[in-house]
Amino acid sequence: MSPKRALRQIVREKRDALSESKRKEKARRIKKRLFNLPEFKGAHAILFYAAFGSEVPTHGMMQEAIEMGKKIILPITDVEKKHLILREVRDLSSLEKNKYGIPEPSPENTLHYEPGLIDLVIVPGIAFDPYGHRIGYGGGYYDRFLKKLKPSIPKIGIAFDVQVVPKIPKEEYDLPVDKIITESLVINARESRKIKST
Repeated sequence: MSPKRALRQIVREKRDALSESKRKEKARRIKKRLFNLPEFKGAHAILFYAAFGSEVPTHGMMQEAIEMGKKIILPITDVEKKHLILREVRDLSSLEKNKYGIPEPSPENTLHYEPGLIDLVIVPGIAFDPYGHRIGYGGGYYDRFLKKLKPSIPKIGIAFDVQVVPKIPKEEYDLPVDKIITESLVINARESRKIKST
């Protein structure tokens, strides 16, 4: 088993071990930190992810952001072409589970959205390190998508404390996030990378 795959398994087991009540409480604190960030306050259109399994719950965050007047964009995973299709979601009850059990926008009830119009990306992941490197689910969808965006678009990972590890083996196609928010920390990954390289 590769180091990355082993790390994915270890961290996922730690995340799965959190009770639903603990996840909800930790998510409430993550949301508070996220909503206080200047990048969030200034964003008009936010690419979120619809949480599934033991991921940081995002439904409440998205609903509140909609009520604040922000546009919520969610991806549809195009497995055949290996890329993300973006849809603007105005009603979260219209989400439908795909074959992997992940809630996705229904094409009939949502609007197409151009990636170039996004102001902020909330990036999912199984593990993150302080430099913004991440381990996803192995499909590479987000890495490919993020490379198409302007570098100035903020990319923020949200995770529980148990998902932050000292170091993730980096591969050349990996694209790091700028910040990571947990229930107890806001990690400025971009700053950490600068310090590391000096």
